[in-house]
Amino acid sequence: PSVIGCHAALLAMKSGRPVKMVYDRLEDMAATTKRHPSRTRHRTAVSKDGRLLGGEIEFAIDGGAYVTLSPVVLSRGTIHAAGPYNWPNLRIRAKAVATNCPPHGAFRGFGAPQSIFGLERHMDLIAKTVGITPEELRRRNFLEPGGATATGQLIKDPIDLNGMLTRALEESGYHAKRAEFVKTNPTSPIKRGIGFATFMHGAGFTGSGERRLNSLVAIEVDDEGSPEILVSSTEFGQGTNTILCQVAAQTLHIPYKNVRIAQPDTHRVPNSGPTVASRTAMIVGKLVEDASHNLLTCMRTSGLLEETYTPEQFCHAALAYKQKHGELRATARYQAPGDIFWDDDKYRGDAYPAYAWAVYVAEVEVDTRTYMTEVKNFWALQEVGKVLNPVLAKGQVEGGVAQGIGYAIYEKCVWKDGVMANNQMTNYIMPTSADLPPIHVLFEEVPSIHGPFGAKGIGELPMDGPAPAILNAIEEATGVCFNHCPLLPEDIFDKLANPTSISADSSQLQPAVAGPVFSGTTS
Repeated sequence: PSVIGCHAALLAMKSGRPVKMVYDRLEDMAATTKRHPSRTRHRTAVSKDGRLLGGEIEFAIDGGAYVTLSPVVLSRGTIHAAGPYNWPNLRIRAKAVATNCPPHGAFRGFGAPQSIFGLERHMDLIAKTVGITPEELRRRNFLEPGGATATGQLIKDPIDLNGMLTRALEESGYHAKRAEFVKTNPTSPIKRGIGFATFMHGAGFTGSGERRLNSLVAIEVDDEGSPEILVSSTEFGQGTNTILCQVAAQTLHIPYKNVRIAQPDTHRVPNSGPTVASRTAMIVGKLVEDASHNLLTCMRTSGLLEETYTPEQFCHAALAYKQKHGELRATARYQAPGDIFWDDDKYRGDAYPAYAWAVYVAEVEVDTRTYMTEVKNFWALQEVGKVLNPVLAKGQVEGGVAQGIGYAIYEKCVWKDGVMANNQMTNYIMPTSADLPPIHVLFEEVPSIHGPFGAKGIGELPMDGPAPAILNAIEEATGVCFNHCPLLPEDIFDKLANPTSISADSSQLQPAVAGPVFSGTTS
């Protein structure tokens, strides 16, 4: 739910007139929801050779003064807290707490970036404690096909995390750079490091969410013989309109330019659900594919369209159908796969229809004179089912990595007495294009039966990995462990000046802290 939308709706109800609310920048930064601050605590048992034996994870998020989406943010964060690893024994406790801050709400990643940050930092600490490399620790604990996630969901897709890790490390020159930095760092004020994170992100609503939503899409042919897609999905720059038109055009075997998509006016379009949760391409796209097939079936059973046809023949057949029957329209409603089961009470079963998987590698420089961190290079490898549009997919990843860099080392909300103290662009710092490194985007494809032509959702995945990869690289560069983000120059100064100090952030969940905090114990 949208706080601003509720305010506008109340005013519209009271006035009986349409209402439009426009915040200026100060109002926007002061009153709109932000990502939930969090604290994650890990306690892990590991064998001498680095295999996970058991773990206890405590995950807490700051919900603010009243509830918006904290329960579902907490849910996704909890499910992703175990990561892409095999845990023989695991207990996760999670809670949302109320604080004297404006309510926190939905932000790209929806709880997963917070818990994944804690886990991936903890994995590097385990490797150091056991005396093996971060790479080897992960290889010994990766989930494999036939294995089960923390909720008991069986991994059915032939995902190869070991192969993905190998490719990402080779593409980035990880081993050579790591060896080089060990030699050059002791005599240089510029400390260089390289680190990585391995993770996954579930596409679609958690558990029974898609079944309850019961999404519906429609395709109807206009008076010119062109199909028009009717969905409630909203285009805000991510490429929804392009992808859905592309899916319909490819299914109908007609040119992309012949397909249109209606504006998502709820007076006209069916409810295909909100544009959230990495669900549009996979869930709504699959329904568009199904509706397109239904449209073809309707035309063929009428005897007006052959099995093979040209775009012109499709148009003529569609117009002939409309002339005879008055309307040519097909729909598709979400049908939950028969092999997906979820227990909302016990939190057991298939949390998501499909997961996208990723390995992100960050190369950083830390200047020990200015305490500034610069990300010099970034490699993002993800398995996304099927890449429907390479340009849009690459743009999604680049945008997510840019946001993730801001999340890791720039963007900090400072709260004082429940009010945002740094609510201007002069003191709330966001990375610009000048601050971003070359981002090398790589894809692997393992088609999923749950998406159109095998595609999975990737909208949120790129937000999850940058922060832990960057902080793992910073620790490699400086030799000092940091347990929170955003990691600002003053934080690095404080820790390098007193390496044995423990941040107060690790002991309690503080509303003044913008990002995730974690503490860990390995035995």
